Amino acid sequence: MEDMTTGNPLLVIIRFTLPLLMGNIFQSLYSLVDTIIVGRSLGVSALGAIGAVSSLMFFMQGFILGVASGLSIVLAQRYGAKDEKRIRSSFITSIWIALVIVMLLMLISILFADRFLRGMNIPAELFADGKAYFVTTMIGMIALMYFNLICNVLRSIGDTRHLLVFIVLSQLLNILFDILFILVIPLGVIGVALATAISQMIVAIIAQNYLSKKNPLFHLRKEDLRMNKREILLHFKISLPIGYQNAIISIGSLILQFKLNGLGAAAVEGHSIGQKIEMIATMPLATFGVAIATFVAQNHGAKQPGRIWEGIRKLSALAITYSTVMGGLLFFFGEALAFSLFGTASSESLAYIDFYFKLTAPFYSILSLVFVLRYGLQGMGKAIAPTLAGFMEMIMRTLVPVVFTGSVGFSAIAFSHPLAWIAATLVLIIPIGYMRRDDCSGRLKQFITS
Repeated sequence: MEDMTTGNPLLVIIRFTLPLLMGNIFQSLYSLVDTIIVGRSLGVSALGAIGAVSSLMFFMQGFILGVASGLSIVLAQRYGAKDEKRIRSSFITSIWIALVIVMLLMLISILFADRFLRGMNIPAELFADGKAYFVTTMIGMIALMYFNLICNVLRSIGDTRHLLVFIVLSQLLNILFDILFILVIPLGVIGVALATAISQMIVAIIAQNYLSKKNPLFHLRKEDLRMNKREILLHFKISLPIGYQNAIISIGSLILQFKLNGLGAAAVEGHSIGQKIEMIATMPLATFGVAIATFVAQNHGAKQPGRIWEGIRKLSALAITYSTVMGGLLFFFGEALAFSLFGTASSESLAYIDFYFKLTAPFYSILSLVFVLRYGLQGMGKAIAPTLAGFMEMIMRTLVPVVFTGSVGFSAIAFSHPLAWIAATLVLIIPIGYMRRDDCSGRLKQFITS
């Protein structure tokens, strides 16, 4: 278990991040294999159907994952403060909150699935597969929440080595179940969703068992059935705003997807595949975000502001370097990569993919700052600025497609993403600047102003 309150900040973050990066690399390989299996076995239309409902799923899943992330921040702060009694209390409270929220959202999603999907303006040829995938995924949300809750506990206490093992195991099982439910038992897109849910549930149970044996603080007992109202309110105060941030961002994505669906199946397929590749390429940026959130939370609990700002500054430089290189590769070779992966894609879909990367890839360095700054503020327990940043992302992903899709078509859809990143960064930089001025040690202040 990693104590991130001592040692060289950058080296501590890198040591914490490397297992996460290895897990994300493996996860990227899994995502690539999964996409190839779906694309080549079920056709590009299946990827299009999944993409057509992805923003709606992100709205539902993004909220519960945001809540799970917020719950882990409370635990990480208490771990940094070495408060064992409150660490255990945070773990039990997190389980209760997660269970209630996921059950409510799962019920709402299934009952109103038809209304939600028809409101998304999904092309007729993609509707049946899209609905089947959406409903199955929503049923599997309890596995998603359970898996991420346990993974976030491991991150909060700095145990990224075992976290890597569980992530790799989850992806291996996912691939095996993909093969079983797509190639052996032809369940179509339902098989894709089932494979993910089953693999996450199995690994979550294994990880929970490991946690309870490794540390008695995480062993569940009968008395844990009692809820502490004060603890629940405290955890809601930090976790719900992060869930709202994800939900706010996804509202813009919902409207964007609605306008995109109106451009036809080829545009939906091109955007879906482009975002799939982009997600794999930028996954390390999300890892940097998780790392800085844990680092900041522990040092915030230990009352060491100087380490916080040094870590944010150095990790920002690393993230910008990576994103610039990756953006350049996709700008020039994104279409060729898509063609090598999905040879069955139409020339029209490939043209949309190439155009998507031409408009988004040059701005990946801005996206890297969004991850580092947003998660850094969340690690301090600050909710207002990240929420406003999410609100600005929603505005850009709503306003630009609604106003300009009719005149410039797909360009408005693609360019709304970098505009959203720019708007969010501007909102996040301001509070970071004020807080750094107030909290930095004298030597770091002198370095910044020199």
